Amino acid sequence: MINCRFLRKYFFYPMMTISLSLLISCSHQIKTVTPVKARRQISILMIGDSITAGVQSNPSADPYTTVAAKVLGDGFTVTQVGCGGATTWDWSSRGGATLCGGQLWDLNVYDARVRPNLPADVVTVMLGTNDATGFFEPEPISPDEYRDNLTNLVTNLINDGAGQVMLMPPPPMCESTNADVVMRLEAYRTIVGSMCNTCEGVVCGPDVYTLLNEDDFQGCDVHPNGLGHLTLGIAVATMILGQSNTEW
Repeated sequence: MINCRFLRKYFFYPMMTISLSLLISCSHQIKTVTPVKARRQISILMIGDSITAGVQSNPSADPYTTVAAKVLGDGFTVTQVGCGGATTWDWSSRGGATLCGGQLWDLNVYDARVRPNLPADVVTVMLGTNDATGFFEPEPISPDEYRDNLTNLVTNLINDGAGQVMLMPPPPMCESTNADVVMRLEAYRTIVGSMCNTCEGVVCGPDVYTLLNEDDFQGCDVHPNGLGHLTLGIAVATMILGQSNTEW
């Protein structure tokens, strides 16, 4: 279990400065500049479903993971391991073999795709769309199961070398969505908000559920369009850089 305590801070990275040794002769004829130490790359790992894998509705553009990488710049490396159809159950160590991304992951998709990319400075997690609908599952994931699965995933991430875990709720769905699905999405949002505000090593990412609106989707497609991915990518990068004081 996670050791929880009140955590109110945004993610800042200490930057290693580059010092220069400048050697100048008395006659000013020789000048040598030698870099002593380069800045360390900050590693970002992004976990999710098909949205994190880059699937979009039209009109499409860069996926949010690519947008975030561009905003963050050269000092960061961004790796995404989105898996289409995945739920919190699939990414936890509770689920066994996982069917997502069009294939069966023999042991667990976490072991196959996450553990090889750890340690990482920041791991972002955005899951819940498939949990709410029960896609690729016998039935929808209840809020209690969602909390247990997410807790299991976060615990594994921190134990395996995640410096911080940034949690995000899933995006909204269109107005005609089944009321039970909407109820589960809203419950997931509450769970994510509670965990990222109280658990050690866990911080809040963008509130995707309220960040995106109907303009960010094509009809009732659950995948954001290019504008939605752009909005999400900028928001994720901003939170990682610690430049936003937005609370939700």
